[in-house]
Amino acid sequence: MKHKKAIFTFVGLVLVATIAIGIWAKRVLGDMEEDQSKTEQLSSKILAGFSDHTAINKYPVQLAALDWGTNCLVLENGGAGDLGITYKSKWNEALGTADNYPGENVKGIVMIAMDMKEKGEYVNKIGQKDKAYQRNYIVSYVDLDKKVIVARDTLYGEEPPLVNRSTGSGAGDFPSDTAVINSIKGRLKL
Repeated sequence: MKHKKAIFTFVGLVLVATIAIGIWAKRVLGDMEEDQSKTEQLSSKILAGFSDHTAINKYPVQLAALDWGTNCLVLENGGAGDLGITYKSKWNEALGTADNYPGENVKGIVMIAMDMKEKGEYVNKIGQKDKAYQRNYIVSYVDLDKKVIVARDTLYGEEPPLVNRSTGSGAGDFPSDTAVINSIKGRLKL
């Protein structure tokens, strides 16, 4: 009897874990699909300015004061298909910029690009070496009228783990959503 009870308990726990993972995955994929759909419907002014995956690198840097307030949108550099950007619903909602969508009249774009900085290397017991990286976001503030980057910040995530238990390189997590939002709010003086 105890054996059957243990089996039912184990199966129940596996079932609950599977359902929880399924709900989480559906939510994440749903958010990604929503962001992709919204990206495709951005204003032609924005889509023309970021028409390929390297578009952010084409803008010259001309440092200047930001006076946009919340008259901007947050996009991520990179995306599916031919678009070089992805609209970020969650970050725009947190900043109060979602009302500017689809972006026909925005003054600027806050472009988030992912990057990694090499921090060292791991050496395993037999002398093999693997790289250790710290992930970061490069946050560029693009003035759409002047077509220049007026400010840029780098937000570093956590340090890579001290020990690499997998094959290949090891890296820490990206900065948290809260850190990104707070940095943007500080720069925009919200």
